Amino acid sequence: TSNGERVSTIIDNVLQLSRRDTTRPERIELNAWLGEFLAEFRQTSEVDERVIHLIGPAGDLDVRVDPSHLYQLMWNLCENALKYGRRDNDDAPIELRTGRISTSDRPFLEIMDRGPGIAAADAERIFEPFFTAGRGGTGLGLFIARELAQCNRAVLIYEQRPGGGSIFRVVFADPQRWEIS
Repeated sequence: TSNGERVSTIIDNVLQLSRRDTTRPERIELNAWLGEFLAEFRQTSEVDERVIHLIGPAGDLDVRVDPSHLYQLMWNLCENALKYGRRDNDDAPIELRTGRISTSDRPFLEIMDRGPGIAAADAERIFEPFFTAGRGGTGLGLFIARELAQCNRAVLIYEQRPGGGSIFRVVFADPQRWEIS
């Protein structure tokens, strides 16, 4: 995908935030989709699997989501992890993990880093539009990611990672409750 196409997709997705009925969910197998996404993200970002990789994909994991929304959401989260989720001179990888929430069986996808984390005072505001910790961002990446999750009946959650760093978790709609389309 060229940079021009990606910019066009970002613009389209921002426009879709005001037209949620344009969401086009499909049934996708998350781990296979994620493998393709990661290959493209690594190539474009010029990093290898030591920098960002998928850990322990546990079998097939079907989700119902608009693939273009998931693409943009994941691009925003992975790009943030590369920019803000690594300490200087640290080779701890960014890890992506999939699975099911044990209490609800809902599929999830986590982006985990070992960076400096997010200050507690900022953690409540990171999903607000135009909020930035002053490191050169636009303050739209996490806002758009959360809105795209919500368009697909998923939730995007931030939590501190035990031992240091951040976890951004996308919890998808319960596959047992998908609407027949």
